[in-house]
Amino acid sequence: MQNNETIAKNREKIYEKLEYKPEPENYSSNIPWLVQQQVSATNGIHYGDRVGKLKEYPVYELPVPNHSGGGLFLDIGCGWGRWLVAGSNKEYIPIGIDLRLEFCETSRKVLKDLNKTGYTVVADLENIPFKDNTFDLIWSFSVIQHTHYDRLTNCLGHINRLLTNDGFTRLEFPNRLGIRNRISNVKYSERFKDDYNSWCVRYYSPGEYKEIFDRFLANFSFKNHSFLGIGVLKEDLKYVSMKNKIMCSASLLGSAFTNIIPGLKYLSDSLYITANKKEHSTTLNSSLSTFKKLHKEDPNNNLNIISLLKCPKYGSDIELSNDGKKAISKGNGIYYPIENGIPIMIESEHRTL
Repeated sequence: MQNNETIAKNREKIYEKLEYKPEPENYSSNIPWLVQQQVSATNGIHYGDRVGKLKEYPVYELPVPNHSGGGLFLDIGCGWGRWLVAGSNKEYIPIGIDLRLEFCETSRKVLKDLNKTGYTVVADLENIPFKDNTFDLIWSFSVIQHTHYDRLTNCLGHINRLLTNDGFTRLEFPNRLGIRNRISNVKYSERFKDDYNSWCVRYYSPGEYKEIFDRFLANFSFKNHSFLGIGVLKEDLKYVSMKNKIMCSASLLGSAFTNIIPGLKYLSDSLYITANKKEHSTTLNSSLSTFKKLHKEDPNNNLNIISLLKCPKYGSDIELSNDGKKAISKGNGIYYPIENGIPIMIESEHRTL
């Protein structure tokens, strides 16, 4: 049960606006000025000097096989939407959750700007408000690492519940044994890791990750993601400054060596962890067909997602109010607000009908 301090901290983040610099006169780019700053704030330190310098949305490849189409993809902590776009490019129907309403709004805009469709919901990763057996792929990149151990384990429990029988999860995490992490990052984290409301990065070793994951999911495996930093991607070479291109190139070279020297992956600064549902479910999610029908008829309507949601407080089905502004928990006399077409499905944000 969350205490008042945690509820207040979460509420602060839900409605928080990042601190933005004023838009320069004669600003010209295909990326809105606000999104330029969100990219810089969330893509890693190698994007810190990119505000105003990006001429197009950075596009990334989701490191999973193409889906045959129609599968559901969940991005935990969708930020400005880069992985929702990537999921769409792999032929999934992308759905993102984020604690910040602002990021859910931006993700919707980015999808639209890039002629993609997808959905966003304001939600807490430790109490994900979707029905069981919904997602074919659950993904998260540089997000869950910022949470307390209890939030992490709650999240993994929900991931197992939400996966379809044939689904899988792939999550990116930092490695406590990583070369750079051991030198400059882990000691700082130790000071704040036990603070439930701190969003500092937490670090675990591959063995510790396996012990944690095996409690909730099956077929744990991991592989290298990057060296010399957390969240370095091959696509970054196109977008970052020359100084950071050198760092990214060195990271990618180190990752290539893990294909030659497999044991080197244990020294990676960042890992991809893959797992499957622990026990197959015999219960079908009847709401999937309803959702897919609505999606086919009008893929731009974010409120199609209502059919897949469940009440984070009571676990009951959700229905949409006639005015489209309330996500009503059936039979419980409460609802969750809908802002700009985005349901705010946080337990503490429920209101009485």
